Amino acid sequence: MEQVHPHLIRIELGYVNAFLWTGPKGPTLIDTGSPWTFTKLLDQLQAAEVVPAALQRIILTHGDIDHIGGLKGLTELTDAPVACHTVEAVYITGQQHRPVKGLGKVAAVWTRLAEAIYKPFIPQVQELLLEKECTPEGFVVWHMPGHTPGQIALYHPEDKLIILGDALLNRGGKLSLPIKLFTPDMDQALESLQKLRKLDFDTACFGHGPCIRHGAKAQIMAFLDTQ
Repeated sequence: MEQVHPHLIRIELGYVNAFLWTGPKGPTLIDTGSPWTFTKLLDQLQAAEVVPAALQRIILTHGDIDHIGGLKGLTELTDAPVACHTVEAVYITGQQHRPVKGLGKVAAVWTRLAEAIYKPFIPQVQELLLEKECTPEGFVVWHMPGHTPGQIALYHPEDKLIILGDALLNRGGKLSLPIKLFTPDMDQALESLQKLRKLDFDTACFGHGPCIRHGAKAQIMAFLDTQ
């Protein structure tokens, strides 16, 4: 667990991150890890002195199983509304399967198998988010499709931080585009990242890998200029 910002905690769940917002209108959980890390997620919330019942909201950057895997378990422990981009809701409720067109054969089979085994879906998403909508916590929603159709980034202009989900990765301390094997439309994913040029942020957090706590925009812009 890492205190990234006075109001934001990074919860490391193996190779994937969740984030706990503890500022105004919180506590709010952003992403929930994998099904097999649910116990660790609860332990980390307890370490942060937050019980699931106290959560005010659960926001999902996108519907991949390593980001919604703890969701069903959490909804049994809290009445907190679940929020995601309106396009992504059908994948989180299981009404439609995450698109696999364009994925590698192994990735497509793994995705379907994991969904069948773990059944991570929930019956309903209470809050459907749109581009540039502001959440009660002060996050501005930016639609970042490509990795999934409803992938979002959460930008907090007051605190100059952004949570990018899988729109951009920081594996091994090195920035990279989302994993090609699991990204149906890489051209769209790269186009989405150009939106970051408009934003003023110093801290960036990723679904995979450590956060960049200072000078994040300059590093990300330098990376995008090479793509």
